[in-house]
Amino acid sequence: MLKGAVAERYAGALFGIAQEKGLMEKIEEELRGILEALDASPDFKRVFYHPQVPAAVKKEIVKEAVGGQVETYTLNFINVLLDARREVFFKDIVQEYTRLVNETRNVVEVTVTSAVEVPAAYKDELVAALAKATGKEVRVAYEKKPEILGGLVIRIGNRVIDSSVARQLERLREQIRQIRVG
Repeated sequence: MLKGAVAERYAGALFGIAQEKGLMEKIEEELRGILEALDASPDFKRVFYHPQVPAAVKKEIVKEAVGGQVETYTLNFINVLLDARREVFFKDIVQEYTRLVNETRNVVEVTVTSAVEVPAAYKDELVAALAKATGKEVRVAYEKKPEILGGLVIRIGNRVIDSSVARQLERLREQIRQIRVG
């Protein structure tokens, strides 16, 4: 089963329960919190994702780490993942769950990559333009990557709009290669 299909299946199941119980946002926050805890603790992350650590041990560690702080549904969901040995898909499942919640809220998450920090005044214009183009509320995450040289790379879901200088130079290079001389 492809990772996208696994993520859709598990996220969809959890989303259905969360929506029914009115816990969509709370469970989303909890899942993101668990992801952050995994990223913050290399030891926790290593044990959580290690294929030779028994599910029972992982479940006990997760329960100790977040047990009293999360909904029973969230903890049960993590236990189901661990029992099915699907923890390797956890990040993808959280992303898919967030996408489902955002779809319900008419929100789209956008990543804007630039070579330098995007000025605050331009950020407001960009958010307004993206909201108008998508017809949805836009949540933008900005990242800085000097290697794109200039311009922007905008990711809206699985769609990419690449107006970076690096990409333009790459296109120009391809066009030059295709020119026949003499």
